[in-house]
Amino acid sequence: MTTNTLRLRDFGFGVRLGLTLLALVILGGSAVSGVYLRSHHTNRDERGVFSLDDIRAHYHGIRSESPLLTALERGHPEDLPQAQRDALIAWLRSDRVREDYDNFDLGENMPEEIIGGSCVRCHDSGATGPGAYPQLSLRYFDNVMANAVSREINPVGEEVLMASLHAHSLSLAALCALTVLLLALTRAPRALVGALSVLIGAGLLIDLASWIPARHNEAFVYGIVGGGFMFQAGVAVGLLVVMIDLWAPRSRRPAEAL
Repeated sequence: MTTNTLRLRDFGFGVRLGLTLLALVILGGSAVSGVYLRSHHTNRDERGVFSLDDIRAHYHGIRSESPLLTALERGHPEDLPQAQRDALIAWLRSDRVREDYDNFDLGENMPEEIIGGSCVRCHDSGATGPGAYPQLSLRYFDNVMANAVSREINPVGEEVLMASLHAHSLSLAALCALTVLLLALTRAPRALVGALSVLIGAGLLIDLASWIPARHNEAFVYGIVGGGFMFQAGVAVGLLVVMIDLWAPRSRRPAEAL
């Protein structure tokens, strides 16, 4: 490196302050985008809690039977009377899973009564003893619904996906370019700058390049999640490096401020 190489620290106070404020805006936007992602996709998989299945449902779709239905049809619990098993299976296969859970008109076949009498003793957060499975609680309505609903969720429409991909590709690529350029002008070790630049660029490429294939192969959902994490981590760390470099004291004789 020659001694007259331009560095961020060579800029005047006003420019450095402006770049710092812009870096904070980008970091804040990244944080807000995470909150938006969570709020926008929560319950996409009809389970009520944000998880990988919400992302999978958005980009690939989900088709799965109710865990309760699967367990009942394979004979669990073994001591459940056949009439009650048949009643629960009919309920889970109907289109009134939520409405009929505590429907008193069903009498002794009311799902709430059957589950409360035959399942909660083992499926409760405080259950103990042989056969207890507290990890899957069925004591409350929300717990039951999270495992009672069969899911057939289609991915977002292709036209909407393409429009979103177009907007994200242009805007995020510009953000990538700005972050990498600022990193290149820091005094940070070149190995660190290079590693963060690759992390940012590769992460964004993997994320966006996985959107369309994910519609046909759910393995690409992991590319969306992994690439997105790489990109966001690279941008966050890169901008922190930039802000530190903007205000860290010079180690040599100060160059003339620009």
